[in-house]
Amino acid sequence: MPSSPPSVRPVLAALLTALLLASSVLVSGSATLLPAAHAEVGGPSAQAPAAPPSATEDTPVSMDLVSLTPTSLAPGGTLEAQVEVTNTSSEPQSALALELRTRTSRITDRAELSAWESDTTAQPTGEAIASSAPHDELAPGESVLLTVTVDAEELDYSEEPYYWGTRRLELTVASEEDPLSTLRTFVVWRPAEAEDTITQSVLLPLAAEDASQMVTDPEAFATSAESGQLASVRETAPQVGADWWLDPALLDPPAMPVAQEDGEETPAGSVPEYGPEPRSAELAEVLEGASAQRTVLSMPYADSDTASLQAAGADDLAGMIGDRGDQVWKDREIAPRAEALRVDGQSADADALESVLESGATAAIVPSSSLRSDPASSVTPSSIGMYTSTRQPGAQLPLLAPDPELSSEFSQLTSGNDTEQVQQRLLAETATVASEYATSPRHLLISPSPDAVLDPTATSSAMDALQEAPWIEAGSTSELLDAAEHQDWTTDPLAGGDALYALGEVDGDAVVPSGPSATGRWQHLESAEAPAPLPEDALLELEAASAQVDTLAAAMEDDSPLDAPRREIIAGTSARWRGEPGVPAERAQEATELATALQNRIEVVPASGYNVISDAVSVPITISNRLDTPITVRIAVTSDKPLVQVGEPKVVTVPARGKIDAPIDVEAIANGTVTLTTVVTTEDGRALTAPADVPLTVNPSWENWTTLVIVIAMGLLVIVGVARARRTGSSTRAPAVVAPEDPEELARSGRSTPDRSPDPDTDIHPASPEEDRS
Repeated sequence: MPSSPPSVRPVLAALLTALLLASSVLVSGSATLLPAAHAEVGGPSAQAPAAPPSATEDTPVSMDLVSLTPTSLAPGGTLEAQVEVTNTSSEPQSALALELRTRTSRITDRAELSAWESDTTAQPTGEAIASSAPHDELAPGESVLLTVTVDAEELDYSEEPYYWGTRRLELTVASEEDPLSTLRTFVVWRPAEAEDTITQSVLLPLAAEDASQMVTDPEAFATSAESGQLASVRETAPQVGADWWLDPALLDPPAMPVAQEDGEETPAGSVPEYGPEPRSAELAEVLEGASAQRTVLSMPYADSDTASLQAAGADDLAGMIGDRGDQVWKDREIAPRAEALRVDGQSADADALESVLESGATAAIVPSSSLRSDPASSVTPSSIGMYTSTRQPGAQLPLLAPDPELSSEFSQLTSGNDTEQVQQRLLAETATVASEYATSPRHLLISPSPDAVLDPTATSSAMDALQEAPWIEAGSTSELLDAAEHQDWTTDPLAGGDALYALGEVDGDAVVPSGPSATGRWQHLESAEAPAPLPEDALLELEAASAQVDTLAAAMEDDSPLDAPRREIIAGTSARWRGEPGVPAERAQEATELATALQNRIEVVPASGYNVISDAVSVPITISNRLDTPITVRIAVTSDKPLVQVGEPKVVTVPARGKIDAPIDVEAIANGTVTLTTVVTTEDGRALTAPADVPLTVNPSWENWTTLVIVIAMGLLVIVGVARARRTGSSTRAPAVVAPEDPEELARSGRSTPDRSPDPDTDIHPASPEEDRS
């Protein structure tokens, strides 16, 4: 509802409206009913605005606002402030009293909130309205709680409904009426007839500082789980009214070796049992149980830097990370409303939003100051808009636009700050926004920094106060996304009706970098400071290590031992490491060494050699598995020479921390020496071991049998010949033929036969009777 003059005083209402319009035109040139805030002076800072200011160092006492009640002060009520005062000097302080002062005019410009709170001068303005009972003496280093109360009527605030809003308070510690220190804060004055409201939702980023800390630094992880970031997530996430921007890695506790009941390590030689890391599992159960009845947006798994992965061409690793996140949501039966990426104000521009679109995200979280033509305009729009791509025709990206000042203030709800003062500032900011003149409904989003370690008690108190505030109606982030989906909005704050006053459609030229000024108010920056992407070589090395781990997983019966290296690989891609290139490079090296060490636990046990003396034999190949789970592998053996034929590869299962002898069929073809090369692979052929060579001497049995048969055959021929000669019984030898050869027969047949023709010499010289023995 708009802030508007009451109908019972129409003349005063008309006069007030005219004055407001005139002042608006003179100051800002626009037709809004409240003057636009001036731009802040001072250079922008890349950091969130500082916590509530402390007193100057020479102040003899420090002040800590313990409580300021009620949340909303109405006529007839009582204002009470409690301040813890500590003597920070070396001298005792006497007659200490807490004095209260106020200003009756309301704050209508959000810039005035920063100016008032940042004033740390000890000297207050005006006379004290109320004072606490004096404390006699406070020794150096001691503290005392001082309480001051005052009736609402004594504050002299106007009871007209349209004068409701934020008022200034001064709380001063005085010693014998001499002011020592002053704390400046706020109270919201709201008569019962006031009706102006805004809708508000809180989006908490829930993620670990390092998603692999339980692996890389167990001691730091234990500290975080007990009293650090993870403890804050566990305690603040279930808060009623809080939506989540959640890293699915928090729902995915990695498997780690289960500790022995007596605290001792797993005995040597035994196979350790693996189970979910206990602290991670506890947190995952808390988050799963509290996820219902709230809007959940998905972060990339382990806050992975999707843009850097795309730029490096590490598509396989990016796909694995995306699949891992999808599986976690499915296993936990949680359906995220959108996949969102955050764009910091300092780096916001059209290129950044195009990168979000290219990553596949379905929403971007961008400070509203980077989407508004004037971050200090007098009417604060709803935290939603729609970006239309200039590179992908027809592509649009919903823009969740948290209020940067409120988000920065919420980020100060940490243990080191005066959280009660932060809470009062949040109430004052929201009340000032709600009292802005607008007739269209508005919905603000608060989203603290992912780096803020919120104090659970302070966060819960602030959330309760915001829900208790009568000018705030509880909303959800999904309502903003619904408005973007249906574009059920208006860009006119005075349009009336039910449509949200929102940022509307945002083109590339309207997206500009922004950041906090010296006083904490956000303003436009001259140029975007795009963070350097993660090192390409480190990401590619992480991808190679991931491939090694996947190869091992394909062989392992239970891949729980690989959860630790997988988590370390994925965490090395976190956007948190932008600006710290050494971290991804270190993680890549560690992951590669770890993956190689695990793969080296599978090996072929070398043999000195084999001798084959038969035509077929089974050669035993020894496979050793020093992993903590059985593996199923394929043994492939090849020969460097065609002297043998090797059988088909065999698939075998090797027990955890054991070994087997796998017989490989070898058929000999010829004798000689060959080298058998053995490679152990997954069932689909991915190598798990380096090639292992072993010599094989081949003496095939078929050659030995052939030689034996020939020798036996020759022996039999000799025996047969001797036996035949003995059987004929011949004892005389045939006479040798002494005669000339028949040349015609020799020429015709090649046979040597006697010449039967008469020898002329014989006729002339007949043989003597002694020579003729025939």
